[in-house]
Amino acid sequence: MFLGFGWPTEGSPMYLFIAFVPLLYIENYSNHSFFKILLFSFITFLTWNAISTYWLSYAKRTNGSFAIEAYLSPVLLNALFMSIIFSFYSWIKKHVKEKRIGYVFLVCLWISFEKMHFEWELSWPWLNLGNGFANRTEWIQWYEYTGILGGSIWIWIVNIGFTESILQYEKDKNIISLYKKIFFNIGIIFVMIFISNFIYIKYKEDYDRPANILILQPNIDPYRKKYSISTDELISKLKRLIDKKISKESMIIIAPETTFPGKGNKIPIKNINQNKIISEFQNYLKSKSPNTVFITGVELLTFYHKNRSKTSIPIFSKKTKSIQWIDIFNSVIKIGANQNIELHHKSKLVPAVETFPYKKIFSPILGNILLNFGGTVMELGKESSPSVFQYPHLGIKIAPIICYESVFGEYVSNFFKKQNVELIVIITNDGWWGLSQGHKQHLYYARIRAIENRKYIARSANTGISCFINEKGEIVTSLPYDKEGFLYQKIYLNKKETFYIKYGDWISKICFFTTIMIILYTIIYNIGNYLFHSKKMKTNQFQILI
Repeated sequence: MFLGFGWPTEGSPMYLFIAFVPLLYIENYSNHSFFKILLFSFITFLTWNAISTYWLSYAKRTNGSFAIEAYLSPVLLNALFMSIIFSFYSWIKKHVKEKRIGYVFLVCLWISFEKMHFEWELSWPWLNLGNGFANRTEWIQWYEYTGILGGSIWIWIVNIGFTESILQYEKDKNIISLYKKIFFNIGIIFVMIFISNFIYIKYKEDYDRPANILILQPNIDPYRKKYSISTDELISKLKRLIDKKISKESMIIIAPETTFPGKGNKIPIKNINQNKIISEFQNYLKSKSPNTVFITGVELLTFYHKNRSKTSIPIFSKKTKSIQWIDIFNSVIKIGANQNIELHHKSKLVPAVETFPYKKIFSPILGNILLNFGGTVMELGKESSPSVFQYPHLGIKIAPIICYESVFGEYVSNFFKKQNVELIVIITNDGWWGLSQGHKQHLYYARIRAIENRKYIARSANTGISCFINEKGEIVTSLPYDKEGFLYQKIYLNKKETFYIKYGDWISKICFFTTIMIILYTIIYNIGNYLFHSKKMKTNQFQILI
């Protein structure tokens, strides 16, 4: 329950520091079987998942009915995975007979699990513990060194410390010792907050070079209007917003995820320069602001003569009278008056919405039930190597991030590590969940990316919240949810590399290695014990016979 009360955006993260104490306490005083521990922990994690991501229940199918499976699937599965992790820790601790080793194993195994959530097909890092401080960015300025995994370790260390304080008091009844231990763990909380605030106060933004950014928020309802608005009406709507601020001065204009094409067929990648929408905006920029670029979301497709990927689907072409294969992409495009078109396809797809996890296993059982909401009933193709956009007029490199991709810390930082990027552009459509905590949590997680990389973020959301986020993770200016409008800001870019950009989720590598070592130690320890007791038993039997 405390985990739910502590979660962003309205929760107080102070609850997170005591949230695991009841579960750890029960486990320490429990002689229950693995399956009973699994049950206790499952109830704990199910409550957390259900409260923190209740907004998923707002998602709808393409026919307008509520897609309850969009809520139940991640809640139940994630709770199960978490409870398995905790139960495995309990089993290891009992077999290693050393509480401290058990606690180290718990922390390292949990961090390894969170890292796995960034990488596997069932990825759902939304509830990785370090995200719990997204509404208190002044507490986590040190994320530029650790990323969110550092926050996860912080939470576990304090919870374990409070639990041990209680357990030790029950043994020796020493009230002074109890107070000392409690104050020590409170000290761990406030020392880290003090360090963060020190970094926050001392931090100075680099004023390397300026860039003028115009963010659009068209506020098109994703269910009732997004796929019914005509292309001409959509173009007219965007131009009206742009015309309020555009000038001959160069700027970067940003529109939300899947803005184009509106009603009608998705845009073919082949000969994309000749597409009506693209050429119209190129001509518009030529007449209004030749050095300006327009970055927006677009739904694309590409044709193949044979099956080339696991997401390709066959269709019959009336023109060629043969079977062709197509891939559909959730993409972002950069359009310039006199520049080449640049594309980036979404790399981190939402499980069960944009991609079917472990399709060969689950598809025969579930069919397409999990894909039947969010505007599509088929899997999307994805980018194998994320692209960087160039803005030659100012020599700026831009990281184009689409929606769910903004939750993946190391994925975002790799743009800066490999490509020397200076600006994060996030395009998203957060209107799927209505006026709930969903769009707010997504926004707040983006603030963490600004801290990890110490880069400005320009975020365009279809229905909101669109905003500028500075290098400290502060929201500089924003448009509220469900309001049409635009934001204009002159921001300053930098090329510096944070520790996190250089080394990414280095904590996960240490934790994974430690996890393996403890598992091996446990196996060797128990084999040694078994052999020792077997030898001792045989010796005793021999002595009795004598």
